[in-house]
Amino acid sequence: MLRGISVFIGIFVLTAVVVAQPQTVSAIRFHGSQADGSTMLPTEELLSVMQTQVGSDFDEERLRQDAEAIQQLYEQKGYPLARVVGFDRQPDGTLVVRIAEGRISGVRVTGNRRTRSSAILRNLQLRPGEVYSLPKLQRERDRLGRLPYLKDVQIAPEPADQLGQVLVNIIVDEMNTTQFAAAVGYTSRRGLLGYLEFSDSNLFGGGQSLQLQWQRGTFFYDGGPDEGEQRQAYLLRYTEPGLTRWGLMVGITAYNLQSVFRPSFSQTDITLRTFEKRRGYTLLLGKEWSDRLQIMATFRNDEVDYDDAPSSLLSIGQKVLNRGRVVAPGIQVRYDSRDDRMNPRRGIQILGSWETAQRAWGGDFAFDRATLDARGYWRASGKSTLALRAVTGFATKDLPLSESFWLGGFDLRGYEFDEFRGDRMVLFSGELRVPVLEGIQGVFFVDAGDAWRRSDSIRLNVGGGVGVRFFSPFGAIRLDVAAGRRKIFTYVTLGQSF
Repeated sequence: MLRGISVFIGIFVLTAVVVAQPQTVSAIRFHGSQADGSTMLPTEELLSVMQTQVGSDFDEERLRQDAEAIQQLYEQKGYPLARVVGFDRQPDGTLVVRIAEGRISGVRVTGNRRTRSSAILRNLQLRPGEVYSLPKLQRERDRLGRLPYLKDVQIAPEPADQLGQVLVNIIVDEMNTTQFAAAVGYTSRRGLLGYLEFSDSNLFGGGQSLQLQWQRGTFFYDGGPDEGEQRQAYLLRYTEPGLTRWGLMVGITAYNLQSVFRPSFSQTDITLRTFEKRRGYTLLLGKEWSDRLQIMATFRNDEVDYDDAPSSLLSIGQKVLNRGRVVAPGIQVRYDSRDDRMNPRRGIQILGSWETAQRAWGGDFAFDRATLDARGYWRASGKSTLALRAVTGFATKDLPLSESFWLGGFDLRGYEFDEFRGDRMVLFSGELRVPVLEGIQGVFFVDAGDAWRRSDSIRLNVGGGVGVRFFSPFGAIRLDVAAGRRKIFTYVTLGQSF
């Protein structure tokens, strides 16, 4: 009798268990590779490619097809390692889809000889343990490609020891970062004359930047000494991009300019700025807040005068008004998405700056000065590049001559150096850059701009012409011929115009 009861109870229990197991899907959840179990893709996107939905019957063949559809969706979104590793059927009818999205086991740098691997990895936001994502790898490649000491960057994944993981191999081709230019002569009466510039954007293999400039020339002008007047310019600039583990950037620029420094091999006419003397330094402290955004605080301390200017250019009273110390803290913001800093073909760059000169800090002037510089680059027909630039600037209160906006020369081509001056400024430039031969680029350009005082009205001055860029191992050499309103000018200098 007891045996019969036991058999009866056992049959009853077994039957109860079978009947309690749901036959339809009551809910669908996804469990991915992130720390909280969530997935890289939204739940709505994953559900949209599945045949199994809430209310559907549990069907093994349909779930297999769902797995293939989910994996295909991940691959389309740039996650080629993602795999559906299983379906869990919960007692309440919930279907749990478990997804292994593929992880990065490590990052390795190869191909670097001078640059330290730590300097390259410092500029990456890619970390071991992250989900392997092709779009993010492309962004990382673009970021590294903008470094001034790397010519090319390739990112190649390699299978890791564990299934579903990869080792990211960053293969770099370094650039020659040392640039040197010189135009030097010597006479027994005037000694050494000319122009020297040395720069290196990867001085110690960590992205440190050093720039040294020297210029000495003899100027002749009406009322000056018969043998001419000699003037010199010295400048030293050093930047350390990764001083701390927080990625702080520090820099210093020190200068003693007995004349406005021009990185030029061209003889220029005597202007008021020929007699500008500026001695001082600028300090910089900044940080990159993202792969494209950089914010920097600056502090400038200058002593400026025009005491040697002839009376035909500046009266004694004007010399007194424009002599003194400028103490100006400020801020600079840079957004940069260019694919290449030396010769960009796509992307934009936006530079904004603001300074406020203070008498309370020991200065002799008080004013606010702001500029905004926007540049864009687009691929044109063939391998040509269309480059556009727009610049504007304005200042409050009365500016000393040394802080005025000056236009003409390298920026507004077709006009005298510093032909236009004021406390307002606009400049527009456009260039079509066309490859001619290996290392040689032809350029068609047009510039339009003006600098004016608040009491005056704006008048756009237009110039245009053609140019050639020679890309040498020591940097780009620029030759431009431009026509303005009255004359034709030739400019020879270093680097792209913008």
